Amino acid sequence: MEFAMWAYPWDLLDEGPATVERRLRDIGIDELNLATNYHTVQAFTPHNPERRTLFARASSYFEPGPEYGDLEPVPYERMDGDWVTDVADGLSELTLNSWTVGCHNSRLGMASPEYTLESAHGDDLLFGLCPSQPAVQTYLSTLVSDLASRDEFGRIELETFDYFYGTGFGWHHQKIHAQLGTLGEFLLGLCFCPQCCENATAAGVDTERARATVADTLDEIVAGDVAHDHSPEDWLAEHETVAAYVDVRERTLASLYATLADAAGTTPLGYYVGAPEPGREWIVGADLQALSDHVDYYCLPAYEGSSDAVREAYNAVAAVTDVPLHIGLLPGHPAIDDEATVVDIVQTLDSKGVPRLSFYNYGLLPEQSLEWVGTAIDAVS
Repeated sequence: MEFAMWAYPWDLLDEGPATVERRLRDIGIDELNLATNYHTVQAFTPHNPERRTLFARASSYFEPGPEYGDLEPVPYERMDGDWVTDVADGLSELTLNSWTVGCHNSRLGMASPEYTLESAHGDDLLFGLCPSQPAVQTYLSTLVSDLASRDEFGRIELETFDYFYGTGFGWHHQKIHAQLGTLGEFLLGLCFCPQCCENATAAGVDTERARATVADTLDEIVAGDVAHDHSPEDWLAEHETVAAYVDVRERTLASLYATLADAAGTTPLGYYVGAPEPGREWIVGADLQALSDHVDYYCLPAYEGSSDAVREAYNAVAAVTDVPLHIGLLPGHPAIDDEATVVDIVQTLDSKGVPRLSFYNYGLLPEQSLEWVGTAIDAVS
C-alpha cells in the first residue's frame, strides 16, 4: 500500500517544504497531494508556525499558462510568484501530485453567472460551474492540460469535475431551514441552464416538462407533500422524463472526460468519488462505468469513524466500477478521536488490497493526528 497526504501550499511554505517532507517521510508518507486550483476556503491551521487561520477565495496556486478562453484560473492575490514551483523546488523525495478543483468555483461563478448551474426555478447556483457549457469544458480541459505540461506532478486528481451538488457543501454562510434530504438536494442542483436544456432537447427530451416536474417536486418536498427521504432512484423511476434528462447529462460528462483524458496525456488521472454518497455519484452526473474508460483510478474520501463504515463506503463504490479504487481518510475531528480507530481502519483497508491511501490534511490536522497516521502506517508496513 502507498500512502499520501493532502496539503495546502501555504502550510508547506510557512513551515518549509524540506521540513514538511522530512516529517512526512518519517511517518511513512510517499506522496503529497497539493492543492493547486482550489475552491474558496477558510482553513484553521493548528501547527502552522506563521498563522492559525487563512482565508482564500477560489484561486490557483500556480501561474496559469495562456489561452484558457472565457474562463481562467485566478492566481491567489497574496501569492508571490508560483507557489507550486516553490513547493516542488523544496522537495527531493516525496512524489508531488496536483489536487485540482474544477466546477466548485464561486469566484468564477460570481464573475460569470452565465456559466453556472441553473436550478429548475431559474436561480443561478453561483458556487458551481456547469460542465455542459462549452466555455466550462474548455476551462477544465485547458486546466488539466496546463497542469499535465508541468514537470512537477506525478498525478492529477480531479475534485468536482462534475455537476457538483445542490447546496454547494456550505461554500458560504448558508441559511437553509427546509429539510431537503438527498432527493431535494439532487433536484435543487439539477441544472437547467440553456446548454443543458439544448442538449436534452436535441436528445428528444421534453425539457420544459422535466423542468416543471423538478421545480414542483422540490416545492412539494418543502411543503411536506413529498417525503424528503424518498429515494432519488425510486423517484426517477416514477418520472421518466426527468430520468431521460439525467441520462443526457451523464453522457455529456462522459464525453468531457474523454477530452480530459486526452488533455492529461500520459499523466495518471484520478477522480474523487463518493459525493453526495458513495455509490450515488450519478446524482452529480457521474456514471462511473462510463467514466472508467477515461480515468486511471477513483479516489473515495471515506471520512468515517469506524472500519465498518469505511468498508461499507468502499463496497458501495466498488460494486459499480472495476477501476482501481484509492481511499482517503480523515484521521481526526470530527471523524475519529483515537489512535486505535485509525490503526484499525488502515489495517482493514490493507487487508482488502486497497492500493493507495491518502490522509486529509497536513495543515488541518493537530500534531496528535499526524502521530496516529505514523502509528497506523507502521502497523501495516
